Amino acid sequence: MEQLITINIFGQRYTFKAEEGLIDPQSVADFLMEEVRKVETGRDEHIAETNRFVMLLQAALNISSRHLKLKQQLTAVSDRLTLKTERLHGALHRSAIHPQEGGVIAG
Repeated sequence: MEQLITINIFGQRYTFKAEEGLIDPQSVADFLMEEVRKVETGRDEHIAETNRFVMLLQAALNISSRHLKLKQQLTAVSDRLTLKTERLHGALHRSAIHPQEGGVIAG
C-alpha cells in the first residue's frame, strides 16, 4: 500500500511517496522537520532562498553526523559482544573437554 509523507518546511508543504518497507514514514518526516527547526532557530525570519538551502544542508549534515556516530557505537557494541561470545564459547568448549577442572560436564 502506497504511503505518502507530508513535510512542512519554511512555510511550504511537500508530499512524497514513502519508501517501501518504511515502518513509520511520518515519524521520519517529523524528525526531519524538527532538525530543520533546530537549525532555523535564532535565524532571521526573512531568510533568502539560498540560505534556506544552506539550512537544509546543515540539518542533513547534523543528521548524517549523528547517524555515523550511532553506527560506530553499534559496531563497537557488536565487536564487544562477538569477543565475549567467542570467549564464552571457548570456556564452554574447554570445560566440556576437561570437566575435572571444575567446568560444566558435557552431556
